[in-house]
Amino acid sequence: MTGRFVLAAALMLGAAAPPALAQMHNDTVESLPDAPGRETVFYACTACHGVKIITQQGQTAERWDATIDFMIERHGMAVPAEEDRRTIVDYLAAQFPSKQKGYSNPFLKR
Repeated sequence: MTGRFVLAAALMLGAAAPPALAQMHNDTVESLPDAPGRETVFYACTACHGVKIITQQGQTAERWDATIDFMIERHGMAVPAEEDRRTIVDYLAAQFPSKQKGYSNPFLKR
């Protein structure tokens, strides 16, 4: 069984992602910039993908928030508690802000 299959099966059954999945990417908490919220982001996001996909993005807080909705709706991300969601969005918007004025991720609905 591949790691992706195990994760997909776990998510479909409502289970938490296996903690070892992040290690498949060789990522650690320190792979992200040191700022408040780093651990929350790391554990919420690397349950499904590596840090590189995060660090390659650059979005406004509004678009990061929409990305969370997209991940929940399309990829089965566990719905974060409201406080954790705000922490995630604040961290991502501060550490990975929009790279282009007016940029909009074409894969996210407006």
